[in-house]
Amino acid sequence: MRTRLLRTDSFRHAAIYAALFVGSMAVLIAIVYVIVDQSFKENLIRETDDDLTSIRTAYMTARRGREEHEAKEMIEDRLLAPDADDVYLLERRRTKVAGNLPPMPQKTGLFYLPFPDAFGKSSGNHVILGRGIRLSKDDYAFVGQDLYQVDQTERGVLFAFGVVLLASLVVASASGLLLSRSVLRRLDSITDTCKAIMAGRLGDRIALSGRDNELERLGQAINAMLDRIQTLMESLRQVSTDIAHDLRTPLTHLRYRLENARNQATGTADYATAVEGAIGECDQLLSIFTALLRIAQIEAGARRSEFSEVELPQLVRRARDLYQPVMDDTDHPFAADIQDAPPVHGDPQLLLQLLSNLLENAIRHTAAGTAVRLCCSTECGRAVIVVADRGDGIPEEERQSVRRRFYRREQSRTTAGSGLGLSLVTAIAELHEAVFTLADNNPGLCAVVTFPSRDR
Repeated sequence: MRTRLLRTDSFRHAAIYAALFVGSMAVLIAIVYVIVDQSFKENLIRETDDDLTSIRTAYMTARRGREEHEAKEMIEDRLLAPDADDVYLLERRRTKVAGNLPPMPQKTGLFYLPFPDAFGKSSGNHVILGRGIRLSKDDYAFVGQDLYQVDQTERGVLFAFGVVLLASLVVASASGLLLSRSVLRRLDSITDTCKAIMAGRLGDRIALSGRDNELERLGQAINAMLDRIQTLMESLRQVSTDIAHDLRTPLTHLRYRLENARNQATGTADYATAVEGAIGECDQLLSIFTALLRIAQIEAGARRSEFSEVELPQLVRRARDLYQPVMDDTDHPFAADIQDAPPVHGDPQLLLQLLSNLLENAIRHTAAGTAVRLCCSTECGRAVIVVADRGDGIPEEERQSVRRRFYRREQSRTTAGSGLGLSLVTAIAELHEAVFTLADNNPGLCAVVTFPSRDR
């Protein structure tokens, strides 16, 4: 388990971020160290230069013959100060006149000087930074400060940064391990669910925690995909069962006609009648398979390439004009209420097929004299199509079943049809992301197709 944690992408990302953080901290520490070091040393140099200026002023403004004496008093006054931590040297011709340093070579300018052994301090820990100047041909002055306190302060800063850096590394490593463990646990859950589904347990789903994060959204998407797959599998199983049952009847009729023609036909007319009937049965079978193929293509989204802006009122008027003569021939009072509606993004041929199927069902499953109404309107910014009749209607408990392939109510089995009309309507509606519902028309049936809003 630990090895798996170290190999996860989340741990690798955490390690990369930790390395970037360490590199950034190292650069920051180096910059801060340089700034602190320069600031301290600039302050020391400024104080040293102030003392040298004071010594030089006292030396230059003294009366003739007292220059050395005035500079000596100045140095001794500075050494007697309570907070004196500077080092001084005033010498004439390599002979010490005043100060707390032994005589040394008269080097001018800014330079580092190891602490003399006479001070009892290790030169490795104590270094003097100072400046030397010539007051005259024979007189030389040096003022400096011990860098020990500066070095100690800088070491303290480096130690503090080191502690922070080490703590950050520990926290980053622990966070990476915890994050990897959490992600690995969720991924294992997703993997186990996928394996269970592959083993045939199609009802299993990924457990969701309710948090709004990437893995939660991934789990929701996978669950939605699995729901869709399960629906399609159940639909496929149902289709297979329905085909086995519903195609059995026309195939039996076809065999019966052919067998009668073989056994009972006595002339050309009998054979012609048998062949004509067989052709009719074959046409019905072909129409069923054509409808099944069309539904499969629609459910697969193959017709989305044909989508365009469709003016729904114009399409509804076309359907009204096509079915007005049919309604008149079948003695169905037909009324159309076509109002303005927003354009629909879809396939006009499929939408016309949807309207045709709904109108055909209204004609086929209602008695002569039953009124049929076709409406197009707008509700809450959405285009709506309604096909309503005043027939017997469909009981509420069967309204979901009639949308299945090959499903036919008992009183409809004596009428022509294959039970695929509302299945095709459902598939077309889903392709257009529309909602297809069947409701009570009191009396009769009301089929409503509500298209999505244009703002989506």
